[in-house]
Amino acid sequence: MSRRAFIVVGKWPYYQLTTIGQVTYCCTGGTEGHIGIFIPCCTPEEIEAHSRLKVSEPSARGAKHVTFDYMLDKYPRFQSSTNPMYWTDEAELYCYPILDVDAAEVHKACMEAAEIRPFNNGCYRINGLCGGCWPCHTWPSNTALMGQSTCVALTMRIIARAKSRSVKSFTSDAETLRVLGIPTCGCSNPCGAGALTGFRPRGGLEAMQRAAVVGRAMEGFARAVQLCKGGGGMLPSISLRCATPDRVVMIR
Repeated sequence: MSRRAFIVVGKWPYYQLTTIGQVTYCCTGGTEGHIGIFIPCCTPEEIEAHSRLKVSEPSARGAKHVTFDYMLDKYPRFQSSTNPMYWTDEAELYCYPILDVDAAEVHKACMEAAEIRPFNNGCYRINGLCGGCWPCHTWPSNTALMGQSTCVALTMRIIARAKSRSVKSFTSDAETLRVLGIPTCGCSNPCGAGALTGFRPRGGLEAMQRAAVVGRAMEGFARAVQLCKGGGGMLPSISLRCATPDRVVMIR
């Protein structure tokens, strides 16, 4: 495998969160508030692809190391890992390598998701805030090409799409869980997973860890970039982030 992509899990100070982010923070006990995709060491072809206006936030255009996340308008796009208005100096960031999937396939799946433009409706969070106990979604999707998706659900769909190379994971929660190896809810497993929107960031991460979808955590983007470049040894626990303004509003 030539390159690895990563999931990135983030936690921000309360004052840097959007209003709905603050509500989620309170309801989840202050655990991680976001999961996205990090793709370091992009090829020239990938850089050209994710630099298109339709699929990118300005910081991603020409960037070699990019993340794929829901933005302020609740549509997913590529952005640079140095975007100071999102990856602030105060954010706690951890990257987990996505196992058994080439980064090129993950980038391709992110490109497809960006083209589809699934809308992250705030109503999707109701299930997660209630503990993920409902086996159904709480609001319809804005597109027939992508099932209801929070940041957690979209990340899971993208990884499953990259692993299976089938678009079925984009529309089927059951297929996404099957591909990832996460047990689903049923008569023999009443506590299994149901709708993807029922996963909070911490719950989604732990489910993927148990299923060996992701590897061990590393702090910040720099260590993930070094791993991509084939480096070894211990690296400083820092992120590849720019200096940030004194006052920052999260664009999530």
